[in-house]
Amino acid sequence: MRPPKREMYRMPWSLNDNPIGWLEITDICNIHCRGCYRRNLTGHKTLEQIKEEIDFFKEWRNCDNISIAGGEPLVHPQIMEILSYIKAKGMKPLILTNGFKISQEPSIIKELKKAGAFGFTLHVDSEQERPHWQGKTEHDLLDLRLEYARRIKEAGGLHCSVGATVYPGTIDSVPEIVRWANKHIDLINGLVFIAFRAAPQDGTYKYYANGQQIENVEVSYTSEDDHEIDLTSADIYEKVREAQPNYQTSAYLGGSQRVASVKWLLNAQIGGKDEMYGSLGKKAMEIVQAGHHLRFGTYMAYTSLSKFPKLAFLLGLFDDGVRKTHANYWKAIRRDPMRFFKPVYTQSIGIIQAPDILVDGRQDMCDSCPDMTVWNGDLVHSCRMDEWRLYGTYMVAQPNHVAEPTSVSDSIVSANR
Repeated sequence: MRPPKREMYRMPWSLNDNPIGWLEITDICNIHCRGCYRRNLTGHKTLEQIKEEIDFFKEWRNCDNISIAGGEPLVHPQIMEILSYIKAKGMKPLILTNGFKISQEPSIIKELKKAGAFGFTLHVDSEQERPHWQGKTEHDLLDLRLEYARRIKEAGGLHCSVGATVYPGTIDSVPEIVRWANKHIDLINGLVFIAFRAAPQDGTYKYYANGQQIENVEVSYTSEDDHEIDLTSADIYEKVREAQPNYQTSAYLGGSQRVASVKWLLNAQIGGKDEMYGSLGKKAMEIVQAGHHLRFGTYMAYTSLSKFPKLAFLLGLFDDGVRKTHANYWKAIRRDPMRFFKPVYTQSIGIIQAPDILVDGRQDMCDSCPDMTVWNGDLVHSCRMDEWRLYGTYMVAQPNHVAEPTSVSDSIVSANR
């Protein structure tokens, strides 16, 4: 089951007006994650090259924030200078990290904040080859996630999200992670769940680049078990609803090939530390996006706001989700009047279904993809940039029962229309 599109707001993001710029400053990493889409081919980028990419995002992407990724960005020797440059350009630097360096050097959080960091998205899941944590379950890793979140919040004023790749073997852990995050809503601003994706290597497809068949696919995101890549955003949505029946998504991004694709599901929950009251609805999300663009000239993906201003319940005049949430809030107060004096928080949940290869070989990407990065003066999908680095273009998948493409232009148009 997935939420019907008519009950969600299609985010107004586009190629040239998108709140996120995906900045990859290195492909070196201190741990390995299964399904990682980046090989160590070039090492650290130079500060000069990184500044050029930041300027490109500012001019052509109209970003509100820059997601600093890798590899592991905290191993870049000039991370402080990078943060300062992004902030000086009027954008929010958000660091995507596995947190391992934070474990080694806890004081680095305050140094990063001083340099201009807006916040962190922590990638922690059980399929990582994390030193001293291998063989642990998603339940076991909750304490590690909480340790990182507490250290980040102790630094004060920093955004903190927690992300995890979801595999068939771990999807049943999603409700527990949601309940855990709700319990710590004062520390954790958001959750991000990403459905595992890979290029099948079970013989279903042949792969081409520049009109030539690739005999040995070198990208790291491959799988010989096509049953591992069947999870959808709707599957994860159902698991979130198991933990929070009041949760409803209010916004989405579709796919580039299938009209029925739902690639990103987005919303913000509203609640206290001991009870969740509900979620924003589609009209509230539209008001937030349009209002931010009207005031600041950019759309918004991340906010440092963790407490929900009770005056914002007035959005219920326009929005069904906020109206229901407000009603649930007062029901909770009637049960326990002391709740009126306790803060109300927001906590986002994002669900991402990365690229899908369709039966005919077309690749269904995220429409208006927020995570596009710079490659040779243009924007490409960050999850497929290694194809450009290895082959100079996107790979084209061709089902074995279909004739080989007659030209590279025909196959690229077919796959990416």
